[in-house]
Amino acid sequence: ATPRQQSLLQSLQHLGSEVTLADFLNKTQTTRATVQRLQANGWLAVHQREVLRGQESALPPDQPKLLTPDQAQALGQIQALSAGETLLLWGVTGSGKTEVYLQAIQPLLTAGKSALVLVPEIGLTPQLTERFQRRFPGQVWVYHSALSQGERYDCWRQMLTGGPQVVIGTRSAVFVPLPKLGLIILDEEHDASYKQDRPAPSYHARTVAQWRSVAESCPLVLGSATPDLESYQAATDGTYTLAQLPVRVGGAGLPTVMLVDLREELAEGNYSPLSRTLQREIQQMMERKEQGILFLNRRGFHTFILCRGCGEVLTCPNCTVSLTYHLSDRFLRCHHCHYRRPEPEQTCPQCGSTHYKFFGTGTQRIETAVQERFPGLRVARFDRDTTQRKGSHREILDQFGRGETDLLIGTQMLTKGLDLPRVTLVGILAADSLLNMPDFRCTERAFQLLTQVAGRGGRGDQPGRVILQTYNPTHAVVEAARTHDFLQFAEPELIARRAQGFPPFGRLVRLGWQGPVEELVLIAAQTVARYLQEHEQEILGPAPALIPKVRLAYRWQLLWKLPLMAEPQHLLQALMKIDNSIFCHVDIDPIQAW
Repeated sequence: ATPRQQSLLQSLQHLGSEVTLADFLNKTQTTRATVQRLQANGWLAVHQREVLRGQESALPPDQPKLLTPDQAQALGQIQALSAGETLLLWGVTGSGKTEVYLQAIQPLLTAGKSALVLVPEIGLTPQLTERFQRRFPGQVWVYHSALSQGERYDCWRQMLTGGPQVVIGTRSAVFVPLPKLGLIILDEEHDASYKQDRPAPSYHARTVAQWRSVAESCPLVLGSATPDLESYQAATDGTYTLAQLPVRVGGAGLPTVMLVDLREELAEGNYSPLSRTLQREIQQMMERKEQGILFLNRRGFHTFILCRGCGEVLTCPNCTVSLTYHLSDRFLRCHHCHYRRPEPEQTCPQCGSTHYKFFGTGTQRIETAVQERFPGLRVARFDRDTTQRKGSHREILDQFGRGETDLLIGTQMLTKGLDLPRVTLVGILAADSLLNMPDFRCTERAFQLLTQVAGRGGRGDQPGRVILQTYNPTHAVVEAARTHDFLQFAEPELIARRAQGFPPFGRLVRLGWQGPVEELVLIAAQTVARYLQEHEQEILGPAPALIPKVRLAYRWQLLWKLPLMAEPQHLLQALMKIDNSIFCHVDIDPIQAW
């Protein structure tokens, strides 16, 4: 062999007994022709092996951790479940629910069975997947809507082999063809992302998971720090089994929550979206070289633009919503139909006035405000605008995990179970935007979001601090979130819902109509409303939808209230046909305003 060939063979030995051809060519800076000559001389062998897309490179192995008494008890309760039974794992943020999941799955894989783990957001899958891959190398697959067709095809092929495996996925993964299913887990079970409402058909992944657990004769585990009130009620009345993790792993306390009254900030001349208390805490966080997150439930730079000459607000021509200004490309965007237009010229298109004013605050504006106030701070955004590119969720979180970013600014995506152990400061910038929606579930959703985002702090060795900014510090939801007290919120809320016959003590069906002519849409809604009233059904409405026009279609709706055990299918089938230009949307057990 020539010296060059001997050097290549020595490099191959250092790279291991096997290496992919692409890696060998890249690391040795050689050519395929040279490899073919070595093969012809019998000094190495080249053979083909199928590697399915989605298989990850080797990660350092992870060993099972010693469980706390609460975790051990919860694990025992899961293992004692019978086929088709459901358990609610109610554990505070940072209480080690994932470790319980891992140790519940381990014996199933050993026995040749598989597990399905559902998460509410794609952004959660990289972090959770890595944790599972370390524990179960070569047995973990991911399934969600951002996969390419090839990746999805390979994932299905692997599932159909029938071997023991774990599939981690979002809402649609509840339908994957995973044989020998031994356990289904719904993490963050309270999250509204599990509900598919548009396009039809409407379904809730939790409901489908319950049906599937019965069909597959396997148990279902629902996990959350802030359970859905319907799940909590089912656990307290004995329909579900209840397991609790009331304290954080390692004895760490929940973060301290400090309320900031924004009325006082305004009265004392602070017009910044960052209160003086929050600015002080960010400065101290920088000095201690710690990390923090800021939560604001609205993306963009400004939420609307108003002409102070005539009062005109720039709105979407297709939807009855204001356009949101995005500084990155200086465009106004509609977040419903994706209409966009450049920022306005010098004059108002309505009256010709030059007195435009930008109102409202989005994550882009917060990012700019923070960078101006703290020029040395490394800031990143984590919202729909910054995570559209494939792999961007993992990239942003990995950079934050490596300490390359000091402050993460984001929307609801930050609240969904992320484990960020170096975060000591959490800022909640506008709690009031969560509390004033025309939806009976808005207070529940607000408590869940506030508690979940507060729970991102103090998960490591250092204690956490949460700055909650609000114009209404005495609101019952804000007070319950301040003390991390789920029961303080849940008990009076359940009493109110029982009195009104709302879920979990009754059922709702939302009927929505939309079409290009508002008069015909209204006639259709009124016709069906009369029909239901003639059949002695209790209804609310009809009324305009929360957003009365979307994509040039006018929208009206009504809520149909039913007893808890009622099945509405027979009346739905009997509803009379309406004008073909009117689309009727039926959502049984809706969870968000339409």
